[in-house]
Amino acid sequence: MRKNLLLVLFSLGLSAPASFGQEASFGQELIQPVYSIWEVVLGQPVSQVSDGKVGEIACGTAGGPPGQALVSFEDFMACGPEASGLREVEFSYDDEQDYVALAQEVDLRFLRGGTSVFAHPVIVSLLVDPAGVVQGRRIVTDNRIGSAERRTAFTLIRNFKARYSKWSLNCADIAMKEGEQPVGKQFVHEFCTGQSPDGSTLIAIEASYLRKKGQRGINQETQAVNTGYFESQTRYEEVLAPYTPVSAP
Repeated sequence: MRKNLLLVLFSLGLSAPASFGQEASFGQELIQPVYSIWEVVLGQPVSQVSDGKVGEIACGTAGGPPGQALVSFEDFMACGPEASGLREVEFSYDDEQDYVALAQEVDLRFLRGGTSVFAHPVIVSLLVDPAGVVQGRRIVTDNRIGSAERRTAFTLIRNFKARYSKWSLNCADIAMKEGEQPVGKQFVHEFCTGQSPDGSTLIAIEASYLRKKGQRGINQETQAVNTGYFESQTRYEEVLAPYTPVSAP
């Protein structure tokens, strides 16, 4: 984190200088990440992804806690291969803009910084083949946030559907499995696949909002509300052919 920047701004009682943008006031464009998951070019060597433009780098765990910390993207071979043979390298966005925004007293609830996609906190990663070529990208909503904010994570699929509206998406609802329950009256489990117009890239998107087996909204003994006992998430994967994204559950 760029704490030194924040300390300097507050200790001097200064606002962020105009050199951070064309306007003296803090615009939304100023908290755009220095480097985002969308700037990764599939099919190019992972060595072209700049280590200096991101935050932390680690082996990915398909949306779980970060694995082994890495010094560089080029250390991808330290990560274990998935069934496809690809290795997942997770990274966080550089947070300098977040600290400038905080110094400006900008409300980050509306101008979301950090590692996010369409204002949803996410975990982003690259999928790299043994030759060091980036074959795909993965985005999973981050479960390490508060229950109220996590509740809307499944709605991220709507943004992806809009982004890939020209990819002839094929979406289907997945039936409720044994033990699963709706959250209140709402049950969402949707899976979409798509292909780029030129046929070179495949995507898979899954969204769920439900109670898994064993998750109850009310404690049966105390009758108290079980806060956070639900699953709400969106998972996205994009890969170059002949690799294929995750299959439908």
